[in-house]
Amino acid sequence: MEIYGSAVADKLDKGRGVFKRRYYRQHCTLDCGSYTKDLSAVSDDLSKVFIVDNSPGAYKLFPENAIPVLSWFSDPSDVGLLNLLPMLDALRFASDVRSVLRRNIHVNRV
Repeated sequence: MEIYGSAVADKLDKGRGVFKRRYYRQHCTLDCGSYTKDLSAVSDDLSKVFIVDNSPGAYKLFPENAIPVLSWFSDPSDVGLLNLLPMLDALRFASDVRSVLRRNIHVNRV
């Protein structure tokens, strides 16, 4: 949801303009009680798109583009996103993010 997603994106971006566009719940499709995210709305080239999400229903159309994470509920000791830094760094250099995510499937699945 935008109410917390924009705060997280602002914190990650730090005013650098890394995030060109932002998508929130209003950009999703409600399907069988779950919000599904259409990654093709971000780009036609899915080799450059990935999603970090705690809901498998959100990325069910694009599982090879997904980095599953555990839900976060105000735990100040949580380091889940920090643990993703090596993978995110690898994605920077990948010609197709799905090739990296496929290799790490056993690590990514929660």
